[in-house]
Amino acid sequence: MRLLARNLISGKWSWSVDRFAVEMAAIERWGIFDRNAYLKAYPDVAESQVDPIRHYLVNGASEGRDPCPFFSTAYYYGSNPDVRKAGVNPLVHYFELGWKEGRNPSADFDGAWYASNHLPSAAGSINPLLHYLTVGRAQGLEIRPVMDLAGDTIRESGVFDPDYYLERYPDIAESGVDPVRHYLKYGAKEGRNPCAFFDTNYYLKNNQDVARRKINPLLHFCRVGWKELRNPHPDFDVWWYWSTHLDPARDDINPLAHYLAEGHANVLQTRPDRNISQLTGSGWRHQAGAPLRRICLFAGYDPDGIVDDYVVDYLRELSRHADIHYFADCDMQPQELEKIVPYVASASAERHGEYDFGSYSRLAKSVGWDAIERYDELILANDSCYLLRGLDDVFSKMDARPCDWWGMQATKGMASTRRNPRNRFLQPIPMESVRLSMLGGFENDYRYDFHIGTYFVAYRPPVIRDAQFRTLLESVVAQENKRNLILKYEVGLTRSLVARGFAFDTFVEHLYPFHPIYTNWYFRLLDEGFPFLKRYLLSENHYRVPRLFSWHERILRKLPHADVGTIQKNLDRVVDPAKLHDNLYIGGVQAVDDAAVPRKLLTDQEFLAADQASPKYGHWWAFPVCAFTRVFSGNERAIFEEVKDDASIRKIVLTRGIHVEVGGTNVEVVSLRSPLGQYLLMRCGTAFIKHSPTRNLVYPLSADLHNLINVWHGIPFKRIGYASLDMQHKRQAIAREHAKCRAVISSSQVDSMAMASAFYPLSYNDVWPTGLPRNDFILRSFDRLPEDFRAEEGKLRELLAGRRLVLFMPTFRNAQEEAYYRFADEEIDWLGEWLARNDAVLGMREHMADSARTYTRMLERIDTIDLSDQKFPNVEVLYRCSSALITDYSSCFIDYMLTGKPAVSFAYDYESYANVERGSFYDLEFVFPGPVCRTFHGLGTALETLFEPRSGTEQVLFEWKRRLFFDQVDDCSSARLVARVGELVDFDDFGNRPLAMGA
Repeated sequence: MRLLARNLISGKWSWSVDRFAVEMAAIERWGIFDRNAYLKAYPDVAESQVDPIRHYLVNGASEGRDPCPFFSTAYYYGSNPDVRKAGVNPLVHYFELGWKEGRNPSADFDGAWYASNHLPSAAGSINPLLHYLTVGRAQGLEIRPVMDLAGDTIRESGVFDPDYYLERYPDIAESGVDPVRHYLKYGAKEGRNPCAFFDTNYYLKNNQDVARRKINPLLHFCRVGWKELRNPHPDFDVWWYWSTHLDPARDDINPLAHYLAEGHANVLQTRPDRNISQLTGSGWRHQAGAPLRRICLFAGYDPDGIVDDYVVDYLRELSRHADIHYFADCDMQPQELEKIVPYVASASAERHGEYDFGSYSRLAKSVGWDAIERYDELILANDSCYLLRGLDDVFSKMDARPCDWWGMQATKGMASTRRNPRNRFLQPIPMESVRLSMLGGFENDYRYDFHIGTYFVAYRPPVIRDAQFRTLLESVVAQENKRNLILKYEVGLTRSLVARGFAFDTFVEHLYPFHPIYTNWYFRLLDEGFPFLKRYLLSENHYRVPRLFSWHERILRKLPHADVGTIQKNLDRVVDPAKLHDNLYIGGVQAVDDAAVPRKLLTDQEFLAADQASPKYGHWWAFPVCAFTRVFSGNERAIFEEVKDDASIRKIVLTRGIHVEVGGTNVEVVSLRSPLGQYLLMRCGTAFIKHSPTRNLVYPLSADLHNLINVWHGIPFKRIGYASLDMQHKRQAIAREHAKCRAVISSSQVDSMAMASAFYPLSYNDVWPTGLPRNDFILRSFDRLPEDFRAEEGKLRELLAGRRLVLFMPTFRNAQEEAYYRFADEEIDWLGEWLARNDAVLGMREHMADSARTYTRMLERIDTIDLSDQKFPNVEVLYRCSSALITDYSSCFIDYMLTGKPAVSFAYDYESYANVERGSFYDLEFVFPGPVCRTFHGLGTALETLFEPRSGTEQVLFEWKRRLFFDQVDDCSSARLVARVGELVDFDDFGNRPLAMGA
């Protein structure tokens, strides 16, 4: 037995003669294996004439047979997968080790309970099952089944369908394992479904908190999930079923259990139809010219039990349009309610803790539906808003619109669903489009979140008379959290009415991105006549809108008569001053800059938090180097040169492992990947990038707090970004990157159109046609160039030694080496001979993102010069020193037109590139300022006349093509761009502004 125990403990187990002997002897000695009972239970074993114990050891256990009363082989294996995996006999394992480890032999025998109740003085030294079978049973000692809380919860829930489970998964039926126990132990992990309307994988995919904590999904749903309105299946919506077929005020019946028990048989609808749309002009029409009667149920709340001045002002204005019944969710003294007596039909206050809907519900009951339905409109409104202007325009506009109900504005999304791809649209969508074509799509979201704000919403007779609407409004009860309240009542009311065909409308005629009344979009709403300011925007600022400290000025700019003083008095009274300050000064220059440079690199999350807390300085400009070449060149370098001696601008050059040496005043050169680099970057009001924010800046710099100006790296001929044919599968991600940019630059009106399409969702107005700063270096006189440019030019002219330089600058291809032209040996020889005849050398400048360097290796045996970024960082020097250009579709030919020198396009695979790889913005033959050659023979023919002067007609055509891409041919592009950025800084204006909000 010592050998057996050692093998069990060590995990060493193998079949052997010794093992049979040891195990059989042990089982015999325990005296719990009844041979006769085993043979009687399993006649096939009796017929085989095999010893029952031997049979159990060799075959019986693996076949799920039970060796004695109260020991279940299937249960033991099912509860202890480590035993099955080790290949250990379950009975032997239990009697040697299992009972000591607290493992139970079957669901009907709780070993720990037996030991504590009948063997208290020897609980750790006597096997409880052995004691019961040999002593306790004869004495009539009580036993109890194992407490299976999880299993009991699921069995009692009514949502586990054992027949469905065993029929769908015959392997489980064949094993004889209890289906509930199997699902708890294995089924959920294997993605099996416990009933027709619970999809295990669907639940885990849409509830990542459950998946991360490795909670059994069905158990979670049964215990809390259904009460949190988590849906178990795409075709079963918990709250829809609950509010439609059950009592919405009760939470003692699991809607899914009800459906499985009764609803299915009665063919009850489990969710709204997904084919929902509303035609323009549908819904209730008020009688033209007839005076309208409105009743308003108004919900109030004040932490100090006060009717604030702004509430009195609001009710005074609203009373001009409706009979108001007021109910406050707080205790108030009578004198407070007396303030509003002139404006309301009734006023009361009582703390109930059910938020605004609790007050709406109480008012609906107290006023009575008989009285309410005598009105033309029922308004629900609350004091979470400050009224900025009169309501005449609101009612005048909405009275003329046909609908069954209306609100101020619609919202798609809430905090918990903001990452839903359907909620990440970037521009306002006309409500007409929403009603006509998008409502059905909203039904495909896991958590329905489209809603009309109930801070001010009006219902007309078709809704007022609707029994389900009345039931839902009357059934409001306290919720465990505010999210449930919003989902059940605010979102729930919207969905119920929309799904059942009640036509709605909104005063604001667009669906704005995410939650507009709590984001920077709010100030755009004011342009559409929106009359309110939600206090939560200022008091909580939960979406971290930057620089709200100027809210007074931004509102007064649009509404000069708004009473911002009364609003400020209320904020000062009800909001903690420190909290209010922090909320208003996110990302503002008024923030206190007392943070030290971090000692180590911040993580992304730490960087986000620090960026929010750091002040932003308009005169701090960041210049990150190229993410590919890691050199400081191109447009960003040209901008730097324009302002390097301006002491009022602090210039931070952010390097990437290559030393950068520049002159100027108030300049710092710092590694981007350093604590100091992070510290300085998050304080820069403006950053110039040339690819994308993520690629150039590395860190999650908030686009709401900084001006990210994309200066790109050329005038595109090929389609780029959102317009690129080979990027269609990444368009959403590309759009999110582009949306971070405040502006992108271009060189002409034509180029602006191309850049607007490439940088969607930026609009044409977000493209600044300043010209490309780096082109200043092409046109500028030698003595005005930066010192390193002059040194590069001198170095290159020395290499040329009077020879002509023919630049070879091919474009980048996705397949790189495999996609490039393969020059034949005789073609390479001809090129070498042509260069020699023309006293020329071929300058090799392959694309900065191309790692293959195929052409350099292919042409190395002829007279070439390596003009790579590493040797000559500034391509403008190459243009200045060259005599001609050979390219394919690289946009370098556009910049090269500024030189007036000849160029040739070797477009050997143009159709493939234009139609398959990326596509192009322009027809190459139409815009290229020279011959376009499809074969090497054509290239050779073009090269033979490359250095001949253009004819008069050719010169006119060349200049026309150049005007397509350049509105100005001068060296002032950097100055124009600096002036545009300066305009932003003058207004202390940082961060992305949706659609040039003008606020």
